[in-house]
Amino acid sequence: MATGDLFRARDLPPVIAERIKEAREARGFTRELFAERLGISTQAVGQYEVGQHTPGPEIISRIIQLASLPPSFFSADRARNRERTSSPNWRSLVRMSRPDRLRIARRLEWAADVVEYIERFIELPKVNLPTILEPNGTDDFEALEQAAETVRDAWRLGNSPIRHLAPTLETNGIVLIRERVNCDDMDAVSQWQGSRPYILLADDKNSLPRENFDLAHELLHLLAHAHVEVTSENLATVERQANYFAGAFLLPRKSFPQEVLSTSVNYFLELKERWRVSVQAMVYRCKDLGLLNKHQVAYLWRQMSKMRTVEPLDDAFEPERPAVLSAALSMLIENGVQSRAQIVDALKLNSADIESLAGTPPGFLDSKVIPLKLKQK
Repeated sequence: MATGDLFRARDLPPVIAERIKEAREARGFTRELFAERLGISTQAVGQYEVGQHTPGPEIISRIIQLASLPPSFFSADRARNRERTSSPNWRSLVRMSRPDRLRIARRLEWAADVVEYIERFIELPKVNLPTILEPNGTDDFEALEQAAETVRDAWRLGNSPIRHLAPTLETNGIVLIRERVNCDDMDAVSQWQGSRPYILLADDKNSLPRENFDLAHELLHLLAHAHVEVTSENLATVERQANYFAGAFLLPRKSFPQEVLSTSVNYFLELKERWRVSVQAMVYRCKDLGLLNKHQVAYLWRQMSKMRTVEPLDDAFEPERPAVLSAALSMLIENGVQSRAQIVDALKLNSADIESLAGTPPGFLDSKVIPLKLKQK
């Protein structure tokens, strides 16, 4: 080997083993599939991920290409100091495959990296989640009703329909990420990372009423289940609590019952326009509150079954896109605090990943954008 080659080899930054594992999981590869795509053994992948061996230049080049991440991702020591105060709140431990859970969990981690970077320069909305009386078991409905009322009081929402739930959550310090997750079995997932709560909403439905229910569902997980170890034994209870809370939060018992004046599905569709909640969720809420008897509920289900699979008015509302992170990145750039290139370099991620997590338009971080200014008069 020539002296110059030795010199360059010594100057190469070391590859960090954990980053190889992170890249694999973030792209949804099992070790077996990752090894197959790289043309190496599964054993070699395992050795790379624990630091037992270091991949050579040719293998690391293949890993970089396969993971679609910048080379600096694999050499940057980004040991996370933030405390993981909860695990992601998966709604199913069976239907979602392990690679999907690992992939989406990494997206949440990367979102937290974006937030930590932004918070070096910008003060994001403070977390304002009140303390609630946590429910005790599946049938502790009164605790869930009181929890919903506590949050509405803390956020000064009154008992009217919540016209814009996503901005309300962001205003109170919850970080929202909305991405296409390519997983049929996931609607949303939430997690506390350090002192900040996160919700990742699947951008696969394009139905604001359904998304509102998903967001309210995850809100209860953040409020009550951060320190609950969810297992196959208690998952049904945890999910029932979150579903009940979502109905109580979106359709308050102090006001919604006064508006249930008919069992006609067309009337419930009018309520859907007002409350921005699905007819299905409203029927369940009526059942929970004893507003309809079993015959009336059955009558409504029969009416709904005659309609198409998707509820009417599901696409009648403009989806609400998360706004805080995209606005923060725009602020950094427009005020000359950080350039697009500096943002991508600091985060050591693919620019498309940053754009997706922050909710900016595709190409937003493209450094080829040429800034223009109006002439001064």
